[in-house]
Amino acid sequence: MRICPNCRLITADERRCAECGWNIESSTDRAVSVAHRYTSSLRYMSLFSAAMFAASFIVVFSMKPGATFIPAVAAGLFAAGFVADVFLVWLIYRAAALFHEAKLWTLGAVLTFPFGTVVFGLLLARRVRLAEKGSAKP
Repeated sequence: MRICPNCRLITADERRCAECGWNIESSTDRAVSVAHRYTSSLRYMSLFSAAMFAASFIVVFSMKPGATFIPAVAAGLFAAGFVADVFLVWLIYRAAALFHEAKLWTLGAVLTFPFGTVVFGLLLARRVRLAEKGSAKP
């Protein structure tokens, strides 16, 4: 006996629920597509966040005395990197929830802000991609 995740009724240990018709195959296909979406989002957001922070530091260090426009550009790049990093932490939390390790990955990403978040995002994207390949095998 088990509980059907769709209708929450106790049902037999079969692949299809007798009450609502939910089956196990449809949920595993959805989990694989979610994992694929998280993999691409984590990679791209990690690289975007790193590029924004690096660009803001490069702009700040190339600034000449008396410049008025360059500090605004650097602040804008830093703010874009910060917003991307916050979104990256959210993506890390959601993707790590697939492995039931959301708190550990999120805590590590937050404590190593800003560039450690990029590393955690890329490592988690690799783990999700490898898990996706492993679950796709029969």
